[in-house]
Formats: sequence, structure tokens, C-alpha cells
Amino acid sequence: MRIASAAEDAEAHRDAEPDWVRHQAPPKNPSAVYSVRIPVDRIEELRELAAARGVAPTALIRTWVLAQLDAANKPDERTQRWQRDVRTATEQLRKLLDEWPDAS
Repeated sequence: MRIASAAEDAEAHRDAEPDWVRHQAPPKNPSAVYSVRIPVDRIEELRELAAARGVAPTALIRTWVLAQLDAANKPDERTQRWQRDVRTATEQLRKLLDEWPDAS
């Protein structure tokens, strides 16, 4: 019914100039499409989970991917402590080498 109505409206106004609106500035965070293969037997599981959360399956996938990227770029507390310890030990070794009597 809506399609027929839209088709009639389009036909009635086919000579009219479209009133397109261009964006004045490019988007702040442009997106790109990236194809991902998911096993067919898991697609329905994805759809059900997305529906239960009230989002589209693609939005759910996007959320998961971005969350994993964020997690990979922000090391956990244990990793940060280990990195601090290594930096401290390295600095102490440099000082010892600088103080070594035969240092050149």
C-alpha cells in the first residue's frame, strides 16, 4: 500500500527538481564497510541476541569490534604495572652503567 502510494507520488512529481541537501562539512568520524564472514549456523544466534538487545545485528557486531579495539589499546592494570617495573629497572641499569668506572 505504501509502495503504491509512493510510486504514484513519484510519478506525479517526476519532472520536479529533487531537493537534495548536501552536508556542509565532512563527517567527523567517517565509516567504512568491512566484510566479515560468520558461519551460517551462527547467524540466527546473532540475530536473536541483537533482537533481545533491541539493536540491529550489524550494530551489535560494530559495538563488539570497537570494544575489542579499545581493550587492545588500553592495557590492563597488571600490564601497566609490569611496564612501569621494566622501565624502572632499565633506568636503574643505565645509571649503574653510567657510574661504572670503565664507562666510556
